[in-house]
This record gives sequence, C-alpha cells and structure tokens, in this order.
Amino acid sequence: MTNIPPPVGNIIQTDTLKPADDINGNATALNNRHLLKIAELEAELAKTQADLNALSDEQEAIYQELQSANLELLASNDEKQIINEELETSKEELQSINEEIMSINEALSDRNDELTYARTFTDGIINTIGDPLIILDENLRVKQATSGFYKKFKVNEAETEGRYIYDLGNQQWDIPALRTMLESILPQQKVVLNYEVTHVFPTIGRKIMNLNARQLEKMNGELLILLAVIDITDKRKIEEGLAEVEKLFAESKERLKLAVVAAGLGTWDYNTLTGELICDLRCKEMFSLSAADSITYTQFINLIHVEDRQKVDRALKRALSGLDKGEYDQEFRTAETQSKKVKWLKFKGKAYFDDLGEAYRFVGTSLDITVQKMLDDATIELLKQKDDFMSIASHELKTPITSLNASLQLLDKMKADHGTPMVTKLVAMANKSMQRVSTLIEDLLNVSKLNQGQLHLEKTIFSIDELISGCCNHVRVQGNYEIKTSGLKNLQVYADEGRIDQILVNLVNNAVKYAPLSKQIIIHVEKADAMVKISVIDKGPGIAPEMIPHLFDRYYRVDKSGTQYSGLGLGLYICAEIIKKLGGQIGVDSELGKGSSFWFTLPSAK
Repeated sequence: MTNIPPPVGNIIQTDTLKPADDINGNATALNNRHLLKIAELEAELAKTQADLNALSDEQEAIYQELQSANLELLASNDEKQIINEELETSKEELQSINEEIMSINEALSDRNDELTYARTFTDGIINTIGDPLIILDENLRVKQATSGFYKKFKVNEAETEGRYIYDLGNQQWDIPALRTMLESILPQQKVVLNYEVTHVFPTIGRKIMNLNARQLEKMNGELLILLAVIDITDKRKIEEGLAEVEKLFAESKERLKLAVVAAGLGTWDYNTLTGELICDLRCKEMFSLSAADSITYTQFINLIHVEDRQKVDRALKRALSGLDKGEYDQEFRTAETQSKKVKWLKFKGKAYFDDLGEAYRFVGTSLDITVQKMLDDATIELLKQKDDFMSIASHELKTPITSLNASLQLLDKMKADHGTPMVTKLVAMANKSMQRVSTLIEDLLNVSKLNQGQLHLEKTIFSIDELISGCCNHVRVQGNYEIKTSGLKNLQVYADEGRIDQILVNLVNNAVKYAPLSKQIIIHVEKADAMVKISVIDKGPGIAPEMIPHLFDRYYRVDKSGTQYSGLGLGLYICAEIIKKLGGQIGVDSELGKGSSFWFTLPSAK
C-alpha cells in the first residue's frame, strides 16, 4: 500500500510573508520534519496495522472459536431440547409414579387402619370373651389371656403373661395330659378339638376341662398357639345329675302310676286341635263307658248332669283361655239315666300354652267323690242338727240359768250372816262355774244368731282408748296379770262398741288361758291405711303353724297336748264373724316359743 503524504496544509499563514530563501529553507526543514513525522507515522501506522492484523487474526480466531461455540451451543441447545423433552417425559412418569405411590400410601394407610381395627377388634374379643382363652408363643409362653381365664383359675395378669404355661399358679398347670397335647399331638395335627383333661388344682379343686388348641403361623413366620379351656365340671355334674333324675323320674312315674291306681284316680288329656278327650280306663268307667269308647268334648259335656253342664263348660273354657292360671278344679254330677246312677266326680287339670298364648295341651285327673259327698251331706246335716240342738238348748237353759244365777247372788249376800267357811267357799266355786256356764250359753246363742243372720250390730263412733281402759277389769282385779297398752292414742273407730269389748275380753281371756306364764299382756293400737289395727300380744308358748289356718273355725280347739280347757271352741269363730260383719279382718301371728299376736282391724272414724 503506497502512503500518500497529506497535502501541505500545515503552512502557517505568516510563512507566506517571509522571503523565498527563508521560505525554501523553512520548507526544506519543514519537509524534513514532515518526512520524519511521516516516517514515524508510517512506522506507527505499520505497527498499528500489524496490531490491527494481529487483532484481526485474533478476531478471526475468536470468531472461529465463537462460530465453533455457536455450533456447540446449537448442538447443546438441541441436546438440551432433547434433555428437556426427556425431563418432561420423566416428569410425567415421575408424576404418574408419585400418584401411584400416593395411591399405594392411601391403600397402605387403609390396610394399616384395617389392621389396627382388626387388632383392636381381636383384643376386644379376647378381653370381652368370658371363656378362658390363652395365646401361647412357639416356646409355650403365655402372650395373652382372657379375663375369663384369670377369673376361672384364680390367677392374675402379672403372674401369667410371659410365663411358661407349666409354671402358672406355682406349677399348677404342669399337667401331664396337657404336656402330651401341646408337645406331641398339636405339632403333628395342628388342630386338637375336645381334648378332655381332669386335674385337681390346689386352689380351686377338681376340674374337668375340655381343651381346644390350634397352631397358627403369622406372615413373619412366628408360630402362635390358641388354647381354649372350657370348664365342663358343672356340665358333667349336670349330665350325671340328669341321668340320676331320669332314673328317679322313671321310678317316680312308676310310683305315680301305682299311686293313681291305688287312689282310684283316672287321668285325661284333652286334645285342643281335634277336640278329642283322651281318657284312661278308670276315667271312662266313671262315666260307665268301655275301654273302646272314645269321647269328644261335646260328648263329655252331655255326660254331665244338666244342672252342672254350664258351670263345667264355663270353667273349662276359662282355663283354656288362660284365666285362673290355666288351672281347672270342678266338682259335678254325671247325667242321670234309667241304667246309670248319678255320681259325683272331681276333675282337676292344668292347661299348657305356647308362645302365642294358645293352649296346646290340657291334662288332669278325675276322682269319684260320690261316697265323700254322701258323707259331707251327712256331716252337714249332723252339724245342722247340732246347731239346732245348741240353739234350742241355749234358749231353754237361759231362763233357769238366769234364775240360778240370781239365787247364787242372793246366797252370796247371805253367806256373811249365816254361812260357814265351807259355805263361803262353795258359793264362790258355784259363782265361778255359773260364769263359765253363762259364757258357754252366750256363745251358743251368738252362734245361733249368726247362723240365722239375726246377730244385730249397733255401729257408733267411739274411742278405742276408752274401750281398752275400761275392759278386762276382771283380769286386772285378780292382780296376776298386767294389761299394758301401747301404740297410737286418741283413735276413733266406727263399730259396735259392745261387740268389740266382747272380742277384746275373749282375746285377753285366751291369753290368760293358753299363756299362763306370760304375766304381761299387751294391747297395741296402730293405723293401717283407712283401718285401725288392735293386737293382743302375749309371750306364751306360741301356736304350731299347722294349727293357725283352723283357729277361727267353728268348734276348733287350739290345744292338742291333752290338757283340758273349758269352752266349745266357739269364741274365736264368733269374733271372726263379728269382725267380718263390721268390715274388718282378723288374724294371728305366732312363733313357737316366742308368743302370739291376735289382731283385728276396724274402719277408722276419721
């Protein structure tokens, strides 16, 4: 490249004014300076050009490197694109895997919940079950036991779990038969059922046990043994007892059959479905039937006396409908015909019902009571005749007894002036006997009036306290017995005051007569709802339980020991009838060796 010097432009304007020599000289000098300057510039330019070329080469190299880098970058971008695509694919796969993992985790959580529930459920069963159950590990050590096991065999959890089964209860469970079952039979069979073991435990005695064992293997390979222990001691006793009962039942059945025959009883069984009345031979004979004859319900009713049919039919239907507790008890006559005599029969039976309340069976016995009825009728007639005689006798005796009593009273007044000690004694004895005879006659008259419905009652309102304080003076005067009152005061009743005084005197006299060693007689008064209850209490020998139901029967005497007491056994009967007519009740509470309490109730006036 040719370097062209720049035009002379550096000439200062003042140089033009100088002479030519000066100008030429200056020009030459100037030209030389310019040449030098040019040379420097060219050198500098060459250097610059060289630097520029170097820079250009360097730039070219950089460009080449940059181009290469760009190519590499493009290639890298392609790879990155591929990688990104692969990453995106991987991300999607990872997302899918995460979703699967989440699903698996949820399923695993559900399984864990189910497992926890199953474990809780199983533990709940084990802790709730009442029967003895033990879970053993493969070394026959107790892992767990039910509360039923602890309760049945009197051991606790602390001394059971983790222990060798044979060491339980101070080696009470070291039972040879149990060892055989757990160590020899179970490992081979895996399941053992109904293995019976009998063992005497020092603490709970002899036990008969039914063992059921099962060997289980867990997923981790651990072996467990479930051992159920069923105590069949009571069951075996029941079985033995049932066998004995069946034997006794068979014997009792045979004895009952003999007793039925010996008592002349017949038996019957009414089929509620067919209406057939199944009778044995004895029952049929009572209706003059043969063994081959059959009886329907309608035929049975027709075999009964026409006057008794309605009551028998009504009573049977009541029992079959569940009334009267399904029980049947009737006395009736058989139908009268030219060839058959009327008989009195007694039928007793019991109906049995299903869950719906329908009678499915009705069984019972029959008894010919014709002779008994004849005796009862004769007895009733004799009692009537006796009552009539007593009534007539008491009325006929009343007048002479009244006269005799008046004569004795007069004689009693005259004895002080004309009598001797013997006369005085005889008069006293006569008066005492007269009082007894008068009492007997009064009782007979009262019974006669009761039987004829002529006993008159005069009801008034009066104070029971005042009545008690004024009655039984004859006992108080003698001084041998103390009559003490207790309970409530100022109670009024609505009754016949004279008759109540008569009843109290009778009860107090009985206490003196039958409990002579009880020196204190208590009359107790109390409220009983709308009634007033009066009790006469003694501390005597008491009354035997079998006698109590008959105490208020007519002509019944309490003492059966042979000791003789005056009276006809009418006093308590009369008291009971009077109290009933007054609307009250009468009874007795007694205990042998501790005394008796005769009581009655009367309507309260308030």
